[in-house]
Order: sequence, then C-alpha cells, then structure tokens
Amino acid sequence: MEQSISQRFQTLMLRFHQLGGELPPLDKYGITPAQVVYLDYVANHPRTRLGDLAEALQYKPASVSTMVTTLENKGLLRKDQEQEDGRALSLNLTDKGCHVATEITDYRNKRISTILEKLEQDEKESLLRLLEKTL
Repeated sequence: MEQSISQRFQTLMLRFHQLGGELPPLDKYGITPAQVVYLDYVANHPRTRLGDLAEALQYKPASVSTMVTTLENKGLLRKDQEQEDGRALSLNLTDKGCHVATEITDYRNKRISTILEKLEQDEKESLLRLLEKTL
C-alpha cells in the first residue's frame, strides 16, 4: 500500500531528526528547543533587555522572565546591571552559555551540510524556495 503524502512527510521528518547519530546538544545539556530560542536571541543580541526579548519573541513578559530565570539557574544566562542606568538589567550569555550556543550552531551547520551535500545548487535553491513558501 502506498503511503500518503502526510505519512511520507512524517517519515522524512523522523529521518531528518535522526540524521547524524551523535547526541544533540539539547539532550547533552538538558535544554529544550524553547530554551534554544532564547539562547539564540541573546547570542545574537548581547546586552538585550527583558522587555526587548519579550517583544522580539512575541511572548508575555512573565513567561520570558520565567525562562530567563531557568536559563540563569542552568548557568547559561546572566543579568548584568546597565552602566548607563544602574536600575536596568541586560541579558548576556555566560561562558557556558556561549559554549552551548556555539555547539548548537555547529551541530545545526553539520546537519544542514549533510542534508544538502547530495543536492545540486539548483536543487538546493528549489528546496529553500519550497520551505520558505510553506513556512
């Protein structure tokens, strides 16, 4: 019996998830995909403030505050006093947070290279256009 498009897609997504075989940094460090979103943002926007983070991610400030505390407790994020305004706090990655963010980026890049290595340039462009259209 032929698989439906949905079943084929699910099978491919599972294969994509299993690609590489090594332990993903998320599992290795006990962090969730949601926490990676925060780490990515702070890695790319050092000295961001809590309100700016909430606005950028379009999450409620209370939810962002809770996640920031979680990441702080894991030693990945720290709150620093702003020099210009001692009452304001900015968010920055700790050394451990920088290491984890770098490892996650390297892991992603390796997986992407593995996926794309078998495709010609025009096929890569087609794949990207299709993904952009669906997302």
